[in-house]
Amino acid sequence: MKNNLLAIVMLLASGFLVPVASAADGTITLTGEITGTTCTISGGTGGVAGSGANFPVVLDKVQASALSTAGATASSKPFFIYVGGGASCADATKVAVLYESTSPAINPATGNLRNTAPKTAAAKVEVQILDGATLQPMDLRTGHVSTTATVTGGLATLPFAARYIATGGAAGVGLVSTAVQYSVIFP
Repeated sequence: MKNNLLAIVMLLASGFLVPVASAADGTITLTGEITGTTCTISGGTGGVAGSGANFPVVLDKVQASALSTAGATASSKPFFIYVGGGASCADATKVAVLYESTSPAINPATGNLRNTAPKTAAAKVEVQILDGATLQPMDLRTGHVSTTATVTGGLATLPFAARYIATGGAAGVGLVSTAVQYSVIFP
């Protein structure tokens, strides 16, 4: 008996374990659709469609005192992504914007955009994106999808806003620059 017990202990100590049979607990079925919808994408800060999918948003200059405490926000600047045009972008098409969670400037701790200005960068300030339909901040690290819009009269307008937000205390004086990648989806 002692020899059998000793043999079992030796096998366990050597890492030799007999595999335990197990059964699956469930199945996940994945489905999707590849669409032939081709809508033109443009954006800008004006009230009409811009010239392309890549566009700048210039935030207004603010005094550092407007961002004197962590969490303080300033200079909300509206911008729009326009989806429409093209023969296969029909009215009643549902569209939304997905901010890509793999965008390099996204701060994984806050979900905002880090200040990546190469020279004289303002300290302790980030840029926050708001869903213009709800006016709520978007957590960009989660692959957040915007409010859905519908193509009507050949165009859907998706409203957003960008603003400064102080992080970790009072913001310092300097430049702010950042970027985020996005995709238009058809939910």
